[in-house]
Amino acid sequence: MTAEPGNRVLWAKDRIRLRAPPLRWWRWRRFTSAVVALSILVAACSAGATGSATTTATILATSAPTPVACDAPTPLFPVAAVRDGPAGSCQEWIERSQGRTVNATTGSATIWSRRSEYGTALVVGAVHTLGLGWFGEADSPVTESMVNPGDLVGVARLFLIRPDGSGPDDLASPWFGLYNPAIGAERNNNLLQDVLPREDFYVAVMDSQKLDVSGLPPTVEPIIRAEVPLYDPAGVTTTAPTWADAVAGELVLLLGYPNATGELTASVGRVLSDDEAGQTVARLADLGDVEGSIACDAEVELIIQGESVVGMSGGAVIDQDGRLIGILVRATDVYEGVQYVRAVRMRWVTSRLAAVLDDLSPADQRAIRGYLEPTN
Repeated sequence: MTAEPGNRVLWAKDRIRLRAPPLRWWRWRRFTSAVVALSILVAACSAGATGSATTTATILATSAPTPVACDAPTPLFPVAAVRDGPAGSCQEWIERSQGRTVNATTGSATIWSRRSEYGTALVVGAVHTLGLGWFGEADSPVTESMVNPGDLVGVARLFLIRPDGSGPDDLASPWFGLYNPAIGAERNNNLLQDVLPREDFYVAVMDSQKLDVSGLPPTVEPIIRAEVPLYDPAGVTTTAPTWADAVAGELVLLLGYPNATGELTASVGRVLSDDEAGQTVARLADLGDVEGSIACDAEVELIIQGESVVGMSGGAVIDQDGRLIGILVRATDVYEGVQYVRAVRMRWVTSRLAAVLDDLSPADQRAIRGYLEPTN
């Protein structure tokens, strides 16, 4: 395989990032939304999404309504082109899935579930899209942590599709922290661009508040225990199971918001088997691709033959039944028209939540369980 000209992994000097000021878990109770004014920093928007003139042109070129067949891996395409265009095999899949993908200001995020006692929604995303300082001082180890979202002040940073599906919402939904993984001190730097898939996910909670961010930063009220309005005509976030493990060889839908367009974008990919994933990483190493230097961590991640670009990190990997199977975190360069994407398995996400919850005191467990999916 040879690399297509102009395709490469983009690092900090190549991208512009919008992010909030550093935020520490232990300071959230005193943090107010008045300091959430976003600043423009020269930095990487996503370690997990590649970008190039070629790939961006592919997105723009398919903006006209065109039927897209989703029975094999596809290039990137704007979701609106399928949703509003001529009938095609992708429309039903898009209709089931599009509402759970979130523009998270500094990348993408995903609504995992609204199956909670409190009616709030679980949000999953990629740690590196948050930026350095959210989980502790740079170059210090980050401890795995689970906190009660009800004790925190939210950040207005999530933008959903309107509940009627008519288009993106101008009002922001709040982000309340719940869980962060352990991150080694040697990777808690460089704007978190060097974190590994094992470390590269977070879980947060979103409530029903809608906030106008067109002027001064709004005041986020304490978390409201009420149903979150979401465009979810098939009920994929309220019907068990909301997630599933990946199956080798299956086709999956990759969804996110590229920086290049700001529009919800998708591709169809194929999940590699563990053997294929290992062989692919070895080939990438021979080609000198950055992803070839990171061994496949089969317990944690899946590798997909599919397309992703800068800004889609934190976006969803959805199976054909509309269930969430992973979160986009990294991608390769493009070789002879083929790209590979890494995603954190939802199986790993749920296993870490369960393990940390079990270590909490009974009182803390009771406080937090109302935000989680029931276990039965």
